[in-house]
Amino acid sequence: MSHAKSLRAIGQTLQAARVTAFRLETHTDLYRLWIANRLFCFGPADISRLDTQARKRRANHPTANRPLTALPQQLRALGGYLDRVEVRAFRIVWTGASALLEYERVTGERNRRVFPVEELRQLGLHRSLLRSSHYLFPRLDTGLTDKPGKAKYGSTSSAANNKLKARSPRLRKHV
Repeated sequence: MSHAKSLRAIGQTLQAARVTAFRLETHTDLYRLWIANRLFCFGPADISRLDTQARKRRANHPTANRPLTALPQQLRALGGYLDRVEVRAFRIVWTGASALLEYERVTGERNRRVFPVEELRQLGLHRSLLRSSHYLFPRLDTGLTDKPGKAKYGSTSSAANNKLKARSPRLRKHV
């Protein structure tokens, strides 16, 4: 499972417990979480269980109610960053106002970076836009054919426009 999904699942647990400061690190395939000198370990099965529980909770609540400043979304954005830079190990110190990230890439290179909350929000917004872009800008060639009387490449048929409208409620006025 990606760090983005794992960290979001852990973040949802932390948010439910109203935890605002913690330290989280990886050790082999475990996530080790320290909260006020107490250690909690999450293995792959634990993360999968937390993710399944959180997915059920998210299904009952609309996405509009999940601000990008919420802990799970910020941790997911941080996990996405870790996935992109391909890390083998990392440590996060979360203060509520920022996250200190220390990581080792698969190449052995070590790095340290501080993420203020606003930067994490921006990372989360960028991830959200990337995920939703296939809804905002669906492929227009789904209804294209080269049969006589049908739309050819480079133009859209009314069937393709109807598919576009059905997939993209935000774009209905513009098509």
